[in-house]
Amino acid sequence: MSSVSSQTQFRNTQPPSMVLHLRNLPRECTEEELIELGKPFAKVVKTKCNVGANRNQAFIEFVELNQAIALISYFASSSDAAQVRGITVYLQYFNRQKIVNNKTTADVNHHFFLTEIIL
Repeated sequence: MSSVSSQTQFRNTQPPSMVLHLRNLPRECTEEELIELGKPFAKVVKTKCNVGANRNQAFIEFVELNQAIALISYFASSSDAAQVRGITVYLQYFNRQKIVNNKTTADVNHHFFLTEIIL
């Protein structure tokens, strides 16, 4: 894994949130890959994949705020970048505390992804 400075991997434009916004994902990133990224820090409640103009963005929602903070803090202090398929993923807190109108990870159809988030 390559070393990436926290200045380029993180944006501190939002206060902490239970929802993280991820950018620079592989174009067809899956819900399972997002869950794997968040799994060491806590149970992922919801995900939303393939959003944004280039479909390379996603959201991860955790049960508690401290779980999202733990993930951000870990990668901010680590010499290893957050990665999916070997690509550095850029992380930031989202401006909402919940992903709205999305399937939970308990839903059966893991391949159905909504294309917009309701704000």
